Amino acid sequence: MPLTFPAHLAPVLALKVWRPRWCDGVALSTGAVAPDVAYLAAGADGRTFADTHSWPALFWWCLPVALAYAAVVRFAGPDVAVHLPGNRWFGWRGYALRGRVLPHRLWITVGSAALGAASHLGWDWLTHTDDWLRVLFGVDWSRVSGVAWWTVSDLTSTVVGSALAVVLVARIGRRGGREADGGAVPTRRPALFWGVAGAAAVAGAACVAALPGADLLAPTGVRLLHVAALALLAGGLAVRVSSRGRRDVWRRTAVRTGTGR
Repeated sequence: MPLTFPAHLAPVLALKVWRPRWCDGVALSTGAVAPDVAYLAAGADGRTFADTHSWPALFWWCLPVALAYAAVVRFAGPDVAVHLPGNRWFGWRGYALRGRVLPHRLWITVGSAALGAASHLGWDWLTHTDDWLRVLFGVDWSRVSGVAWWTVSDLTSTVVGSALAVVLVARIGRRGGREADGGAVPTRRPALFWGVAGAAAVAGAACVAALPGADLLAPTGVRLLHVAALALLAGGLAVRVSSRGRRDVWRRTAVRTGTGR
């Protein structure tokens, strides 16, 4: 299968660039990774508790997971975004300024989450089977080439999709930074952020190595992606908690000196 992140984001980010007001970019992105989240609970054989890559699972699994992840991103994402390197190219400041704002109606957010998950299922189908090549172009890939279609399509779509996703993130981020120019960004404390994030990442990676199916690519890849995400969230939460305490001290001091408003 194509890499869960960032390759699977390419189609939905392209849609966001094409029709930004029609789509909730956060929900599109979380929907695009939702089918693979079940690999967190994969067993030693790599199988999950259910087939979350089926069309019925779009509603009972992908949609709830995507909406829950989107809520986490909106709440904690800004504190992470301001600490990420490469603001000049990716415009992380714009994400930080707009992260907690829900710019779309609920039905757009829900529809975007479902559409993101559907793009994942559709892309997996294209890379897992060569039936569509036979139907559309009359090409029997396996017979002609002697190589399984997925061995070519998975690697190709991962490389192309990942590169395209990076380009689109940069484009969306720079545009968002211009739209949100002049706003206040969350507090930056790089030493605290990266210290906590690094410690959490090391602890998480150690846990992943001890889980069932640790020798399999798909479960381990998805788990490591979650470890990285949780580590960044932990760093952002540490900065937020620390900064909140500082603001409270400032407010108490301001009130005592008569400078507060």
